Amino acid sequence: MRVTLVLPPSTQLNTPYPSISFLARHLRGQGLVARQADLGLELALRLYSEDGLSELFDALEARADDEGLPEPAWEALARAPAIAAAAPAAVRFLQGADPGLAPRLAAPGLLPAGPRLRRADQLLAREPQHFGRMGQTDLARHRATLFLADLADLVASTVDAGYGMARYQHHLAVGPVRFDPIAARLRGRTLLDGWLDALTDALLDGPDGPPEVVGLSLPFPGTLYGALRIGARLRARGVYVVAGGGYVNTELREVDEPRLWESVDALTYDDGEGPLTALLEQLSGDGDRRHRTRTARGLHQHSPPKIPFNPAPWYGDLPLRRYLGVLDGLSPAHRLWSEAHWNKVVLAHGCYWRRCAFCDIGLDYIQRYEPAKIAELVDEMERIADDTGMTGFHLVDEAAPPRLLKELAIELLRRGLRFTFWGNIRFEAAFTPDLCRLLARAGLVMVTGGLEVASDRLLQRMDKGITVEQAAAAAAAFTRAGVKVHAYLMFGFPTQTAAETVDSAEVVRQLFAEGLLHSAFWHRFVLTRHSGVYQHPERYGVQIPEVEPGLFATNDLPHVDPTGDDPAPFEAPLARSLAAWLRGEGLDRPTQAWFGPKAPAPSSAPDRVRRAAAPKPLAARGRLLWLGDGVLEADDALLLLHPGGTTRVKGPPAALAWLASLIDAADPSGEPVDAEAALASFPGDLARWKGWEAARAAGIVVV
Repeated sequence: MRVTLVLPPSTQLNTPYPSISFLARHLRGQGLVARQADLGLELALRLYSEDGLSELFDALEARADDEGLPEPAWEALARAPAIAAAAPAAVRFLQGADPGLAPRLAAPGLLPAGPRLRRADQLLAREPQHFGRMGQTDLARHRATLFLADLADLVASTVDAGYGMARYQHHLAVGPVRFDPIAARLRGRTLLDGWLDALTDALLDGPDGPPEVVGLSLPFPGTLYGALRIGARLRARGVYVVAGGGYVNTELREVDEPRLWESVDALTYDDGEGPLTALLEQLSGDGDRRHRTRTARGLHQHSPPKIPFNPAPWYGDLPLRRYLGVLDGLSPAHRLWSEAHWNKVVLAHGCYWRRCAFCDIGLDYIQRYEPAKIAELVDEMERIADDTGMTGFHLVDEAAPPRLLKELAIELLRRGLRFTFWGNIRFEAAFTPDLCRLLARAGLVMVTGGLEVASDRLLQRMDKGITVEQAAAAAAAFTRAGVKVHAYLMFGFPTQTAAETVDSAEVVRQLFAEGLLHSAFWHRFVLTRHSGVYQHPERYGVQIPEVEPGLFATNDLPHVDPTGDDPAPFEAPLARSLAAWLRGEGLDRPTQAWFGPKAPAPSSAPDRVRRAAAPKPLAARGRLLWLGDGVLEADDALLLLHPGGTTRVKGPPAALAWLASLIDAADPSGEPVDAEAALASFPGDLARWKGWEAARAAGIVVV
């Protein structure tokens, strides 16, 4: 059976969203080879090509005659030849194909400036310190990205109001929505719709003939419209269309909209591998064992087979070199997410904690926890690195388990692999300074994690399983190991008061002031249908109005919080203060001053984070490991070679011999060394030997 897996417009431009590649890896294991296509990337490249921009400017001229244009569009139209020449150059540079353009792209001149790029250049002229830390290549990438973003804004303001660089018609699919506006939009045909239709038709030109089945992945609301348009066009040509992914899993589990089936034949829920395999078997005439699959006839729910989760993708025929290394934001987390290609792998299916009340803990992809076998996962990482030529990995876990991270780091070091990786974690006590040093040595460069409300009462109420002090200690451990830290922050959780919101902001201010956070982002609490709050509203003091009939997507729901303060007035001040702290500004300003004259002062002590992050005695139980490079013997000392340089350790000959033997045994490629037993074998009083602390600092850890 010929299968094509498709990413609709749009997710991101730097790397393919991994869903279809994980499915392709699974299908290969079943003896099938699925083609893959990212139509979001292809649509963007069509727009930024000379032909695409020529068509865009022709459309603008036609509209200028009929309806008029917004002011930036007139300016763009006047600069059309320069823009059409500059855009392909910017794309080549962001693809890494023309690095010599960096000096010209970093300075005004080559790129005709639209509103976004003009603001950035004005900021550079007025406050050069904001960009002075960036190298020329970084600045060139940032300016090129803003230039392309200006063109996307031009499209959205003139020929297609729903277009964006990382989403398409997002507004039609967010929140409780009806299908009527979606249906009306599907009946229209903009310039970009025409391009998308042509790209869809090209899917039928496979080397072995047109696909019999096309799988559409919908991870986000901004992919719904594109998927429905693609699906309707393919179905009209006899292709069987199935859709799945995060948006389908959350928003469309109980969908009852007859017009949906004009665009798709089936929806699959939860992990796509099992439902898709059963569906393909049914289409092949091999019996009906469909499960977690919805068609126009209803939900098909046979007993699912046991299919181990797949921890790694296969990128197949995706054109990885054509993706764009965009740089539209300067925070470390945003840069890692959007700037380069990352190979995706998973340490574990589901979440090992799976208790946070705001999360979709009722769904299988959160609830069912299954860890990977680390040796097999690293085998896959080596395969992917060989296939792609790229050694950076994004761990796309709900939250990477500390135990598995430790095993991964040791296995990478044991094999001598120089990989780079990052992922999402929980700020818990398991992330000791020694564990963070191990992870950093193995290639961890950043962690993202949910600090959420930064209030102990609310953290306990949402069953986050951490305290502010634990989060600060974990952030300190990562930061001191050289790992950057990004925090996801939340406001408006049920029963949250104004005082608690200000106090949460104060904790965040202290974390930035102490250098323990490198970036962060606030988002407002949203009640979702599969969360613990929805399942037990009385426990969280919320009232949930009855959902009006006839809705298409019903995952994000309104709620009433009688005891909490209105979060709306805090949205802008939280964003303003965080933006300043990200730049290192305003950290000495009283936190309540950001919220107006009536805001209460924070109740947290001004040194709360500093005290929580203070170094603590290091554990002596666990596996002892040497993270350095080697040891040289001197006349009266050992020279410990490590990434930070060379440490000279002096001591009695017996102590030095013990240390040399210990370091040799503690190599990650060797058998585990029990720290307690090893330390007990020291010939003397270890606590009195200063050389031990020097050796610890050079690279001996206990994990």
